[in-house]
Amino acid sequence: MLEKAKDWAVEAGKMSLELSKGSLDITYKTSPSDLVTKVDKEVERFLVKEILHHYPNHGIVGEEGTFEKKPDDFDTIWIIDPIDGTTNFVHQQLNYVISIALVHQGEGIFGVIYDPSRQEMFWGYRGEGAYLDDKRLQISRLDRLEEALLCTGLFWNRKIEKTKLLETIYQLPKQCRGIRVYGCAALELAYIAAGRLDAYVSLGLNPWDFAAGLIIVEEAGGVVTTWKGDPLSFNQAGSLIAANPGLHHQLLPFLQK
Repeated sequence: MLEKAKDWAVEAGKMSLELSKGSLDITYKTSPSDLVTKVDKEVERFLVKEILHHYPNHGIVGEEGTFEKKPDDFDTIWIIDPIDGTTNFVHQQLNYVISIALVHQGEGIFGVIYDPSRQEMFWGYRGEGAYLDDKRLQISRLDRLEEALLCTGLFWNRKIEKTKLLETIYQLPKQCRGIRVYGCAALELAYIAAGRLDAYVSLGLNPWDFAAGLIIVEEAGGVVTTWKGDPLSFNQAGSLIAANPGLHHQLLPFLQK
């Protein structure tokens, strides 16, 4: 199943690049910054078709809702994001990925994140490690927050603006070496696993945003929890901190205060 998922991700990446040459038929979901294109929909239809052809007894959770049955009715589900980073895809055709995860009875089995523009395949299998193509990944071991490169898009999160968390979030850049924003949760999690970033903090991510990345980060030696320090659930949205154990230990109380 893992090898099939990799093949599907590569094929979906090729499809996205080819379709990007034509009209994208962009529409809004909730706002002008929450986009969906015909490419998102066509890629998800492709992935759903392939999954059901090979595994008709599996359920699927996808961002575009192509699979119409209830995922709770299945022991094994695929969690897919056909284009994570749609805004990047629309404007740049860079910094977007295809994300695929397999979950069995609530446990993540493997995750695949494919970056078509760079042809990079990040993947992790439970108990077998995380990899970039064939190279084993090891999360950054840096344990000083003031030397860490963090990633977050919380500075313009509307939920944050309505709470007392805003002042805390504005303190983040003062606590670390720098902040980066890629606008693609799955890619940012993959970069945590690869050591290109040291920590990632987000709020209100959906399972298709984090499922594959969570598995990959954990298999690379990282810790992924909610802001309360609890495990994330694959069947609901949640807050997220991803980092190596030392940085996670520092970030958790900083956000909780």
